[in-house]
Amino acid sequence: MARKEIRLSSHEDEEVEIHGDVLEVVLSYVPLIDLVPASNVSKSWCSAVASSLRHLKKLKPWLILHKQSTHSPYASITYTYDPCSNQWIKVSMPSMNFFSTLKSSQSNFLYMMSSSKFSFSFDPLNSTWCHVAPPLVWRTDPIVARVGDSVVIAGGVCQFEDDPLAVEVYDFNTRAWCTCESMPESLKESAASAWLSVATTKGKLIVTEKKTGVTHWFDSETKSWSGQFNLNPGQPVVNYYIGSYEDDLILVGFCNNVEQFKIWKVSAENFYCEQIGEMPLAFVEKLKSECFGFSSINVLVARNFVYMYNSWEVEEMVVCELTSGGGIGSCRWWSVPNVVCRDGMLKDRLVFTCSEVGFDELHRVMKMDNWKFEVVST
Repeated sequence: MARKEIRLSSHEDEEVEIHGDVLEVVLSYVPLIDLVPASNVSKSWCSAVASSLRHLKKLKPWLILHKQSTHSPYASITYTYDPCSNQWIKVSMPSMNFFSTLKSSQSNFLYMMSSSKFSFSFDPLNSTWCHVAPPLVWRTDPIVARVGDSVVIAGGVCQFEDDPLAVEVYDFNTRAWCTCESMPESLKESAASAWLSVATTKGKLIVTEKKTGVTHWFDSETKSWSGQFNLNPGQPVVNYYIGSYEDDLILVGFCNNVEQFKIWKVSAENFYCEQIGEMPLAFVEKLKSECFGFSSINVLVARNFVYMYNSWEVEEMVVCELTSGGGIGSCRWWSVPNVVCRDGMLKDRLVFTCSEVGFDELHRVMKMDNWKFEVVST
C-alpha cells in the first residue's frame, strides 16, 4: 500500500504521523464538500480520499433551494443542504440569463418557459442547461418531467386553448417536439402541477390527483395514457403525494381524521400499498400553517429520502430517511431550519429540488470558473 500521512504538531512540536488505513478512515468522516479540496493536496491525498469513499455508506441526496427574485432579471441564489454533515452550503456560480421564473414539478427537474424559449436542467447541481424552442401550446402551470430520453409537458393549458389536456414530448435524440395523446378526461379539472403529484419509473410518467388519489400513467414509448387506478392505502387519506423509490413508488398521505402523515411503499406493477412509516406528531406541527393548515404541502423524493415542507410557511422542512428493513418503523425523522427564512424570504420565490450529489459531480463543478461553495449557519 502506498504511504499516505498527515503530520500533526503537538505542544512539544513533535510530529505525529497518520497514514495508510487510519488516514482513509479519518477522511471517511470528513464532509463531502471538504473532500474535494483535500483530494487536490497531493497524489497521495487524492488516493486516500478515493479509498476513504469506500468506507462511506451510500451518499444521501441533497436538498437544493433556489431563492429567486420575482422581478426581472430574476436574480437567483442557490443553497444546498447535505444531510450527511447536516450543513447548509451557499453555492456561488456565474450569473445566467433568467428570462422567466424558475419552476419544478419533479424532484430533480428545474425549468423556465416563455413564449420564445424553453430551458431545463436535470443534472445534480443544475450546472448545465438545455435551451430549446418552446412547446407548441402555451401553458401556465403544466406537469413537466424527464422520462427516459425525453421531456414530457402535460396540462396546465390556458383557458383559451382548445385542449386543456394537451401533451407534448421533446425528444433528446430528434431535438424536436411532438404532440401525443391528451391526458385522460377524468383529469380535466385538475390538469395542472398545483393539483397533481408526479413520479417517473421505467419509462413512465405517473400522475396522481392530490385530493383523490386517482392515478394515471403515460408511457414514453407508446406515447399513450393508461389507468385509471385509485391508490388505496387501506385508510382514509385526503392528500396524496407520490415520488420515485428504486423501481417502485413512495406515497405520502395526510390522514385528516388524526392529522397525521404516513408513508407507504407502492408497487409500480399493481399499486399495492405497504405502510412503512408514520411521522411523529412533533414534526407534523412543524408543517402546519397557522392560516392555511396543511393545504399547501410539497413533497420531494430522491432515492430513500423524503423532504416535506409547507410552501406558505417554509421556516422548517421535515426529512424522512427510509432505512434498511422496509417495514413499519424503518424511518428516521428530523427537521431542517430554512437557511433563508430571515433573508428576505417573503420578497422572493423559493423553488426546491433534490438530487444525488456525488464526489465526481462536486469535483467537476468546483473546477469550473467562478463556482464557490461556502458552509453557512442557520
